[in-house]
Amino acid sequence: MADDNRAVIAIGKHGLTLGVDPDGHWIVSANDGRHWRPAENPVSLLPLLERRHEDVTTLGIDQAFDPPPWDDLVRFAMSSWSDYWAGLALGWLEDGYPAAPFRDTLQSLKSAPQRTQPIRHRALRLWRELPTP
Repeated sequence: MADDNRAVIAIGKHGLTLGVDPDGHWIVSANDGRHWRPAENPVSLLPLLERRHEDVTTLGIDQAFDPPPWDDLVRFAMSSWSDYWAGLALGWLEDGYPAAPFRDTLQSLKSAPQRTQPIRHRALRLWRELPTP
């Protein structure tokens, strides 16, 4: 039941909240009572990228059974249709969010001809800074 969810953070300005359900799973809740798992609708999490990653990723998540959806959010944004969201995800990585899990995504992004040159160059720089596996 959505009323039993523990809110963790508001998502953007459209009445969405990321929280933890009674079983410890991440859940997105809307003001109208709908709710879903982040993986079912990753677009709903994109506005979190408009915040500094420290403000999002350092939240008290000790009651969650599942790992937080941050990595999935960053990967989705970098693979999305939008340079805006990809740029915000790259900003998280540039500001210190761990980039190593995104080696393959950065490699694809740096070479994507449909992306703008600034996005490709930022991805290339981050990719080059990663330690060799």
